[in-house]
Amino acid sequence: MKSIRVGFINSSGSYNAEPFRNQPLTIIYLLTYLEKYFGEKLELSLIDLRGLPENEFVSHIPENDIFLYTLTTLDFNEAERLVQKLRDIYPIAKHISGGPHITLFPQDGGRVFDAIALGEGENSIIELFNDIFNSELKPIYRQGPLSDLQTIPIPSRKWLPKSSVVIQGLLNKEYLKHNGTSTLFSRGCPFDCHFCSNLEKGSVRYMPYETITQEIEYLKREYGVNALALKDDNGIPVGRRFARPWLEAIGKADIKWRGQSRATGVTEDMVKLAKDSGCVEIAVGLETITPESMDILNKPLNLTEAKKYLLTLQKHEIGIRIHIIVGLPGEPENVVDSTLKFCDEFGVNSVLLSLLTPLPGTAMYNNPSSFGMKNITKNWDDFRVAFGSFDANEKPKMTFEYEKETSWGKGKSSEEIIDNYMILQEAFREGSRKF
Repeated sequence: MKSIRVGFINSSGSYNAEPFRNQPLTIIYLLTYLEKYFGEKLELSLIDLRGLPENEFVSHIPENDIFLYTLTTLDFNEAERLVQKLRDIYPIAKHISGGPHITLFPQDGGRVFDAIALGEGENSIIELFNDIFNSELKPIYRQGPLSDLQTIPIPSRKWLPKSSVVIQGLLNKEYLKHNGTSTLFSRGCPFDCHFCSNLEKGSVRYMPYETITQEIEYLKREYGVNALALKDDNGIPVGRRFARPWLEAIGKADIKWRGQSRATGVTEDMVKLAKDSGCVEIAVGLETITPESMDILNKPLNLTEAKKYLLTLQKHEIGIRIHIIVGLPGEPENVVDSTLKFCDEFGVNSVLLSLLTPLPGTAMYNNPSSFGMKNITKNWDDFRVAFGSFDANEKPKMTFEYEKETSWGKGKSSEEIIDNYMILQEAFREGSRKF
């Protein structure tokens, strides 16, 4: 029986100044999963569009029987244009997509693709290809979250050239030249922040801890990796029950790493264990130093506890990167000055500065009036949260407006929010701070 040619297309990520910093982990997992179940029945490839201008996409895409996609909202319009071009060149090929945007907006997927997969993909993709072998492809496949991750194989990086797997600069200071890559050892987040577009809220599922160690050893052995960027929602899990075996599993592999965590709920003994496991930097999801704003967005902020956590990170010599969102409801007039003062006080290494954006899938997008919002854009290309990566003078673009009067007070104008973003951005660039 002739094998089916399958090309899994990785979007260009052209909205990201450094698209190679993030591995296409979903694609790598699914390709490894397909190979495990179907073997030589499928001729699998990863078609990586990162770093290419859109007018060159087609010349880098060979003929396949099936083209697969996994799409975020920012990827969708690019993918739609690409599918139209590929249908002209390879008219018999089928195009199938999943991913967060397709799950949220199946109507978009239905008008572009031959089939779509909603939710997590491991079981759906097996069912889908069994149907392809039987010439019974259905238009929609649905899957809920996997109950556990015990059957997930270690994702093979063989689908990419080594130069696309390993990069330098993932870590700061003396670890800047370390060979690094990104990983994901869990799925989901136990919290339900109204600004977060994570579709897997309420629980966390972890890879088997021995698998975590094995994957890191694989990356060290095959790719010379000695630095990791953990893409998990909580690089230091909240609660000793999960945090201890998680950190011990990473520590066994003897590697330097960075991840992210909440601003509260992590105890000092877990911080020490993180340091002992190789953690050199934590990105703290502070978002704001205004507790009133976080209360509105269902992320209660105890600023005293948050300060204590930052001091604990300092004590154990773990670098601090904080996430700051500009334009939150309830933001005070002096938000710029107070934010800069806070960053200086705690010796923050760097800042991830974002513009508040009601992303699809969030409570803010679904119920904007509850947050005093109106006129949310319907142009998918506009749902960016960071600006100035390509052009230092680029002005942010708002995706919504505030009502003049809201349940929490006067709503800021778009001009005020953009000015605050630009002032903070410039301050983080010019000072000892790193933007």
